[in-house]
Amino acid sequence: MISIPPAPAEFPELPGPARRWTLTSVDGHTLSGYLPPWAGDDPSEHHVPVDQLAHRLADIHHSARFPGQTATVYTAADRSGRPSEQEIFSCTLDCTPYAELPDPRVPVANVHLCEESWFIDLDPEGLLQVADLLRAQADLLDRKVRPALIAAREDWASGTHSEPQGSP
Repeated sequence: MISIPPAPAEFPELPGPARRWTLTSVDGHTLSGYLPPWAGDDPSEHHVPVDQLAHRLADIHHSARFPGQTATVYTAADRSGRPSEQEIFSCTLDCTPYAELPDPRVPVANVHLCEESWFIDLDPEGLLQVADLLRAQADLLDRKVRPALIAAREDWASGTHSEPQGSP
């Protein structure tokens, strides 16, 4: 059994122009850095204990989420044995610019498949619906996420992110 609603006609656009984040310590020292236009959250923080600045800098994470497809699937998490609605193949753009190596310091795409979920007892029509679902998500990845990732990496490579500015 499978039930697939139509994919949304419009996907959310990425946020606008580039911004800057700022970390301000309790003694007034500041660090500031590039906040990409695609990043959803601003990691700025004030009144950070001085001994925590390096940790907060290493924790800065930029992210943008792209929706997956919704499907009715069977999952081990649902003990009722009935299918439930799940989002599958969602995607995020992520960058942790000051992470310890080998973590990527450049934008990458991460695709969340699903959590212990499967389609079962598919007839030819059900299998065709799964194929349509995968094609719709592949189109999103190809037309929206990939260009956003390329732009994010080009933007990142331009050097505008560089080292944080300010006094430690």
